[in-house]
Amino acid sequence: MAVPLYIRIGLRYFHRASGSDRFLSLISWFSLLGMLLGTVSLIVVMSVMNGFERELQQRVLSVVPHGYIEGPQQRLANWRPYIQEFSNKDGVVGVAPYVGGKAMLSAFNRLQGVALYGIEPEQERSVSAVAEHMVAGQYLGDEGGNYSIILGDILARQLGVNIGDDITVILPKVTVTPFGLFPREKRFRVSGVFSAGAQLDATSAFIHISDAQRLYQLGGDVEGLRIQLSDMFAAPTLLAQLATFLPEGSVAESWGDSQGSLFQAVKMEKHMVRLLLLFIVLIAAFNIVSILSMAVSGKRGSIAVLRTMGASPQAIMATFMVYGMATGITGLCLGLMIGIPLAMRVGDVVAWIENLSGMQVFNPDVYFITRLPSYLQWSDVGVVSGCALLLSLMATLYPAWQASRVQPAEALRYE
Repeated sequence: MAVPLYIRIGLRYFHRASGSDRFLSLISWFSLLGMLLGTVSLIVVMSVMNGFERELQQRVLSVVPHGYIEGPQQRLANWRPYIQEFSNKDGVVGVAPYVGGKAMLSAFNRLQGVALYGIEPEQERSVSAVAEHMVAGQYLGDEGGNYSIILGDILARQLGVNIGDDITVILPKVTVTPFGLFPREKRFRVSGVFSAGAQLDATSAFIHISDAQRLYQLGGDVEGLRIQLSDMFAAPTLLAQLATFLPEGSVAESWGDSQGSLFQAVKMEKHMVRLLLLFIVLIAAFNIVSILSMAVSGKRGSIAVLRTMGASPQAIMATFMVYGMATGITGLCLGLMIGIPLAMRVGDVVAWIENLSGMQVFNPDVYFITRLPSYLQWSDVGVVSGCALLLSLMATLYPAWQASRVQPAEALRYE
C-alpha cells in the first residue's frame, strides 16, 4: 500500500538534519526530549503515588473495617440475629459486634487520646487483621473478665508501657457518687502490641467486648456492627441498605466517612503532581509550535513549488501536521518504552541506588514503609498518552494552517 505523499514529505522534514536545517533539527530534538521526559516523569510519579495510595489502603483498612452500622442512640439490642442475616448477604465478607468510642489512656503520668474498641476476638478476625499484625504479646482471649488490652506499637511507645504493664482507661462519661462526679475509669493490663504500619498504630486500642460492655454499662447490648465487604468502594451504598434492616435511627458509616479526609488528601496530591508534571509535556508542545513556525518560514519556496505542482492547501497543512506529530509521537513512544519498565521496577531501582550510595530514602525509624511502592495502572498510561498526543496535535494546527495559506506567486517572487 503506497504511503501518501504528504506523510513522506512530513517525515522527510522531520529526519533531515543537514545544511541550513541543522538548527531547526536541534530544536526539534529538544522538543522530542521534553516529550520523552514528561512522559517518563508522569508515568513513574503517578505509579508511585498509586503505590502509596494502595499501601495506605491496605494498611489502614487492615485494622479499620469497611464500615460501621451504629444502633439507635449508640445502642443495639438483640444483635446476634443481625450478624447471621448480614453474613448471608451478597457482597458481605464479615460482620462483628463492637462497643467503644473515644477514650483516654493513662500510664506512668502520660495521657493519650485513643479510639477504644471492644471486640469479640474470633468474629473480629472476619472484619480486620489485627490478630495477624501482633508483634508482641498475644491477641485477646476468647473469654473476657481479665481486663486485657492490646495497643498499637506507636501508642505503646508513647505511653512507655510493655507487655504486662497496667494502664488506666478513662471514658468521657461520669459516675455519680456521694462525693460528686467522677470520670468513669478502669485499670487494664497490656497483653499485646500490634503494628499495621499506619498512623492507626498511634491511635487505636482494643479490649474484649464483654469488658467493654461492663465498662460502658451496656449489659448484653452493643453499640453497633463492624462490617467487611468484598468491594470497599460499594461501602456507602451497601451499608445504607443494610442499615434499613436495623431498628429505626440506626446510622451507617463507611470507611470513606471515617478515613475519607486522608484518602482525599492523597488524591488531591496526585492531581496536583499530575498537573505540574503535565507542564513538561506542555512546554514540549510549545516547542513544536516554534519548530513548525520556523519550518514554514524557511520552506516557503518548497511550499510554493508543491502548490504549483498541484498540492492542495489541505495536503500542505497535513504535511506540516505530520512533521509536528512525528516529534510528539516519537517522544511519546520513547517515553513509554522507558517509563513503563521503570515504573514497574522503581522500587528495585531505588533500592539499588541506596545500596550503591549507602543512603536510605525511607528511614524505618521515621517512615511506615522502607521501600518505594509502585503500582502501574494502564488507565494512567492511556491518559498520559492521550494528553501528549492531543497537545502535540493542537500544537501543529496553527503553523500548519499558516503553511496552507502560502501563495505560490508571492513565495516565488524573490526565489
